[in-house]
Amino acid sequence: MQPRQCAALICCLLLFGAALPRAIAQELEQKHVILAVGGVTGQMDKLPYAVAVNRGYFKEEGLDVESVDFNSGAKGLEALVGGSADVTQGAFEHVPELQAKNVSLISFALFSRYPGNVLMIPKRRASTFHGIADLKGQTIGISSPGSATQSFFALVLKKNGMVLDCCSYVGVGTGPTAVAAMRAGKLEALVTLDPNTTVLSSAGDVEILADSRTAEGTRAYYGGDDMVGSLFAKTAWVNAHPNTVQALANGIAHALQFLRVSSVDQIVDAMPHEYWMGDRALYKKVVEANLPSFLWDGIGTDAAARNAFNSVALLEPDLQKATIDLGKAYTNTFMIKANQKYH
Repeated sequence: MQPRQCAALICCLLLFGAALPRAIAQELEQKHVILAVGGVTGQMDKLPYAVAVNRGYFKEEGLDVESVDFNSGAKGLEALVGGSADVTQGAFEHVPELQAKNVSLISFALFSRYPGNVLMIPKRRASTFHGIADLKGQTIGISSPGSATQSFFALVLKKNGMVLDCCSYVGVGTGPTAVAAMRAGKLEALVTLDPNTTVLSSAGDVEILADSRTAEGTRAYYGGDDMVGSLFAKTAWVNAHPNTVQALANGIAHALQFLRVSSVDQIVDAMPHEYWMGDRALYKKVVEANLPSFLWDGIGTDAAARNAFNSVALLEPDLQKATIDLGKAYTNTFMIKANQKYH
């Protein structure tokens, strides 16, 4: 062997030896992850997660994510706590809520700051509707009891000097079932998210009363930026699977990067056509309206976490007396590292 060839071989062996410990250190503790979606993946507030799933970003990280829709945040949470899911995609507010009940969860990948919940009434009621007080004693559609849609309605009531038990509630999910229930005349008001909101409002079926899809609406009802869409899991699972969790966070950071640098048309065309609901132009309108709601760096703050907890505490007065350690409810560690990979 020539001296130059020998030197090259030694160099390669040294590089391989240096890389080997790093590869072993980053090996995934669990490749197959069951992820419970607190709602429907096609909801607009879940767009970064939908991008990560449909564009294969989790697969690029070596993960096999089994994504299961549970049609509401509360049901997705139940799957996680009950042990049938490893991770949940849902509203951050559930994490401190469960902490108050001695269930230790932690959010590790955030991606939205505006809740996106919208309160609406049927157009047929608009001419005789005088204000939120008119909803007293009425049937309100929400995704499910204890969900983020119901906590938003509680905030609207509070702002108008009313309490949650002034109305009755029916769970209609967050997908097309909510639209169908509203159009069937079964509800006197509905709290839902996009694309349902835009589908109903564009058709002239509803009148919007309260909207948290914007900074102004979020400040008006939540008191400031919120921490909403996120991936969270049991703290013990996160501690036992740091590399798997990092891979999940990397997938979300990659999706946020795609959304940040792509045109609206590129985003629309990257999504499954069933998300379009048969109307590409309408879906494009929904995407464009909701892009400002995403948290591009995925970094949470205690102030936003407190706003999230305060909203869910309206559903359960005992939570208002609970001692919550927000530092244990979320971590930015994984998203900081993910941002270094997908800047």
